Amino acid sequence: MTNLQDDFHGLLSFKDDNIGQAYLEYLKAGKLPDATGPSKKVLVIGCGIAGMVSAAMLKKAGHEVTIVEANTRVGGRCKTFRNTVEKQYFEDSHLSAEAGAMRIPDKHRLAMQLINDTGVATQFFFNRSIEKNHSLTTEMSSAILGVQPTPPKKSGNDLIHINGCHLVRGSQELTGSYEFSGADVGDLLNYTLEPHENMQARKLIDAALHNIKQRVTADPHGEWPKIIEEFGEYSLRSFLLKTCPELSEEALELMGVMENLSSRMSYCFIQNFIALGILEPDAIFWLVKGGTDKFTQAYFQQQGLEDITFLNQTVVSLYKRGDKVAIKTKVSRAIDKTSALDEATEKRLAEQSWDEVISAIPFSALRMVQVWPAFSQKKHRAIRELHYDAATKVLLEFRERFWETQHNIYGGASVTDLPNRFMYYPNEGMTSRKGGVMLVSYSLADDARKWDSMSDYDRFCYALDNVAITHAIHAVDASWPERQLAQQRIKDLCVFDPKHYKDKQDNIIGGATVSWMNNPYAFGEAAIFYPGQLKHLHKAIVQSEWVNSKGNCMAHFAGEHASLKHAWVEGAIESALHCALIVNENALPSLSQPKVTL
Repeated sequence: MTNLQDDFHGLLSFKDDNIGQAYLEYLKAGKLPDATGPSKKVLVIGCGIAGMVSAAMLKKAGHEVTIVEANTRVGGRCKTFRNTVEKQYFEDSHLSAEAGAMRIPDKHRLAMQLINDTGVATQFFFNRSIEKNHSLTTEMSSAILGVQPTPPKKSGNDLIHINGCHLVRGSQELTGSYEFSGADVGDLLNYTLEPHENMQARKLIDAALHNIKQRVTADPHGEWPKIIEEFGEYSLRSFLLKTCPELSEEALELMGVMENLSSRMSYCFIQNFIALGILEPDAIFWLVKGGTDKFTQAYFQQQGLEDITFLNQTVVSLYKRGDKVAIKTKVSRAIDKTSALDEATEKRLAEQSWDEVISAIPFSALRMVQVWPAFSQKKHRAIRELHYDAATKVLLEFRERFWETQHNIYGGASVTDLPNRFMYYPNEGMTSRKGGVMLVSYSLADDARKWDSMSDYDRFCYALDNVAITHAIHAVDASWPERQLAQQRIKDLCVFDPKHYKDKQDNIIGGATVSWMNNPYAFGEAAIFYPGQLKHLHKAIVQSEWVNSKGNCMAHFAGEHASLKHAWVEGAIESALHCALIVNENALPSLSQPKVTL
């Protein structure tokens, strides 16, 4: 029987993953195993989570590490909007909002451990709204110590606005039960569904994935290779058509709209299967209070990385110089007060060389770097073809938390088929009399690209319109003028005033937005496989390159893309530890070996 290869260990649950368990032991110990080779000069390109973790572990192991980062900040796609001296986003300077990573699943043990070790404050993140007046004092640390946290009960007060139909997720018209159980979903959401498929979208998905889940549960090591071979070339849509021919097109549409899959139906089935396993309705998630960047900043400072990190330096060339690695950089942004230092740093970096390099930037960014000599054909193909997805967020500040005062919504998210797609309510500051920042639009793939074509101002305008449509309170049979009046009441609560900023769009207060596809450092939200890319590209993605005269590889690759937990902090940490072990010349943990202890 063929068992799962080590490169694919990220497909396994933590309890079945000896490699992931070994990584956790390294994090708990705060160090790698003793080095078996000499101390080295190591270059790390990129100061996101992957770059920071690999650099910190190697620094502790006695290596001389240099980090080069193109941006003027650290943290990569962990970015938080907050007021600074240079930029005011919000009227209330106490507020912040996430541009990137915003939640950590409790299944991701490495991320939880690392966050907990920095000492930053944490709390639950709610994908569904909760009942009011529940204690939110539970911290991630209790879960790490083995105490199973009990999140507050869901209220079902999130809104659904689809096909012109408007309802509350847990309302009495849905037979008084949560998540459409027993309801006529087709009638409520204006879909023509056959009796066998007239159920909530998540139940349709769970039924479609039942056999695959059963196989993985029964024998994860033995079944995953078969599943990859059997369905590795399938998109989610082709998998559903093949395995569930009884489902109608409207049932597929319902699943796509309600579960945020419509824009990813053409993507790799296994990629979608992994994501659905993480985003289960009852899964527990965590957030960093005050913003995820508090964690990245805390880790950066805790590990003493400031003195070895050079910001505002974009790597344009990466090449071998005998048994050494060298780079050429350019100053990313011309900043008057640091221009002389930046230019001196550019010159200094060009004169240096290193024994090995860890590229911890997205392949979409590495694609823009001149590499000599060329990497292997398989690596070159992976860098060229690996798909990076679009993700766009629009956030607006409101002076009143109307979702709480008018709709009794505390945390969670509402869904619509309007361009906003998913609207997340702030988890911090619930029941406060002060205002808050709402993630009024979180969209992916083709849904995101519509927003990417707009200016920030236009994003704010359209997003506010759709928030008002979804949340306005009026009679079901209200006239158009009555609807417009009700929508305006919502708009009037927003700090951003479209009329005020129409002719001065450079310094808008009350809103923030990010397009990760338009970000010049990320070139996309995350790696998301197309059909076949898991099977044909993944091993090449993680493979080290450039063998030196001693037979050791000189170039290694870290980042969420070099894991099977794409788009998650967990994947970045896994890949960083993998690279650090290779550079430190340690034996890599294996699925075939018992649990590692230090």
